[in-house]
Amino acid sequence: GETLMSKKILALAGASTLLLVACSQQTATPHAPAMDMTAVATAISANETQWNADWAARDAARIASHYATNAVVMAPGVPVLHGREAAQAAIAAGPLSDQDFSLIFHAEDVEVGASGDMAYSRGVYEEHDTNAHTHHVDVSNGSYLTVYRKQADGSWLAVADINTPEPAATPTGAHP
Repeated sequence: GETLMSKKILALAGASTLLLVACSQQTATPHAPAMDMTAVATAISANETQWNADWAARDAARIASHYATNAVVMAPGVPVLHGREAAQAAIAAGPLSDQDFSLIFHAEDVEVGASGDMAYSRGVYEEHDTNAHTHHVDVSNGSYLTVYRKQADGSWLAVADINTPEPAATPTGAHP
């Protein structure tokens, strides 16, 4: 036969199960609304418009503020930069030290991950800088890929940024 103690344990277990089921039904959240991919792409495009303005203003802190604190930045001829502070220091000491430097970029494509917390933009850039050998301003074009992560405050910051120049154009009229 069952003891009085085992009956109490079974009754208590049954009540606990009912209580857990009731609580989980009350606290269950409805499915989140579908991620508005267009809104995310628009937010990232707006961010990149501001980023271009920050480059035009030649403000290293504002330029670097588009990076997450743990971002990785990869650019040709420069060691990989780890973190926002490293990016800011490199921007101030490198491109912004050249009075003729300018950078303009725009996305050709913005893709948002199904999770809604990661996205990337892929596009092209045009850079003007002073050639160290000729002291003339060179214009170069290239491509970039920037990976964004949604932050706790809802903003989007770059966590990985890579760019690559197009091959140098052959001067017109050049003979082999």
